[in-house]
Amino acid sequence: MRHQDWSKRLRETIQAAQGQPFLWGENDCCLFAADCCVAVCGVDPAEPYRGKYKTERGAKGALRRIHGSLEAAWDARFERVDVRFRQRGDVVLFDSEFGRCVGVVWSGGIIAVTEDGAAYVNAEPTVCWRVESE
Repeated sequence: MRHQDWSKRLRETIQAAQGQPFLWGENDCCLFAADCCVAVCGVDPAEPYRGKYKTERGAKGALRRIHGSLEAAWDARFERVDVRFRQRGDVVLFDSEFGRCVGVVWSGGIIAVTEDGAAYVNAEPTVCWRVESE
């Protein structure tokens, strides 16, 4: 289930992340997407990771130790849906020039953290998770 005012909460979360540069362990793609999940349904899929890393290497190590893979971390909290049926507020996985990333579906596009903050990215999603609490 989503919060009754999830769309407003999600918009505010996205706006707060705009202009906030990418920073491992503080404002990276996974933490941004997790913040969006909290806004949408109150579930924080990044709770086991917050405060546990400050570098790319640290993030990957924590991911391997806790869930094994990026996909497994998101699978642990949300149900996958076919990317063709993605909806506003869902989390998607995509490939970028920096590797695999996650972002949030918003207004017909994908918003993810870039070097300059949250922004639309030109990406084709490969996996989608429906963001809802049980």
